[in-house]
Amino acid sequence: MKLIMRADDLGFSEAVNLGIYKAVKEGVITSVGMMTNMEHANHGYELVKDFDIALGQHTNICAGRPLTDPKLIPSLVQENGEFCSSREIRSRKEDTVVIEEAEMEIEAQYLRFKEITGKDPDYFECHAVISQNFFIALRNVAKKYGLFYENVLFDQEFEKENNIYGIAMAKLNEQMLYDPKEYIENSLEFIRNHDVSVMVFHPGYLDQYILTHSSFTLIRAMECDFLCSSWLKDWLKEYQIELTDFRKVKNA
Repeated sequence: MKLIMRADDLGFSEAVNLGIYKAVKEGVITSVGMMTNMEHANHGYELVKDFDIALGQHTNICAGRPLTDPKLIPSLVQENGEFCSSREIRSRKEDTVVIEEAEMEIEAQYLRFKEITGKDPDYFECHAVISQNFFIALRNVAKKYGLFYENVLFDQEFEKENNIYGIAMAKLNEQMLYDPKEYIENSLEFIRNHDVSVMVFHPGYLDQYILTHSSFTLIRAMECDFLCSSWLKDWLKEYQIELTDFRKVKNA
């Protein structure tokens, strides 16, 4: 009965980086995904690099600017050269992500990850966009470089093949918030019924960039506080749930 506590969005902003740092240092986060195309990716890495965590690539095609020349990836960008927003992508009736274009940007973000960290990511997954073409492109790049492609929640074949299962994210209310204690307690049966489970969080603090570029605002600070809480640590001990990370389970 093992549990991976995954934090997404390292690099999104300085405030998000600081919240993730706290959730790693004082909380229960075991795996962190970095958005290497974002301006504050290096800052985020410097904050967490010395902790014993799995560090993954949180591949991003819907926030900020691409690392690839926008002219080469027209299906992914707006006229100003920035990525199309996740909200705009989700509103499309068809999957318009061009696989070859996505592969170019995914590979560029992977190479930036290696430039920043000096190593391969411990796992390789995606940010916000639910697109089968995007998933195919991720798998292709992962296979090319021998990386551990992880897609809990959206790929049942991955879950069965790797015996790693994602716990559905909490349903949010009108304020884009939820009760984290209730969410955790309702997940207990799922955790008990699977050898390895994954819970995904977005801890962080808030700055102007996040307030204007993300639908996740107050939820980040709330999750950061909860992930560091004595209540959660005691709950994990009470039910003898072992925390783990992707490094330890991907070859199990």
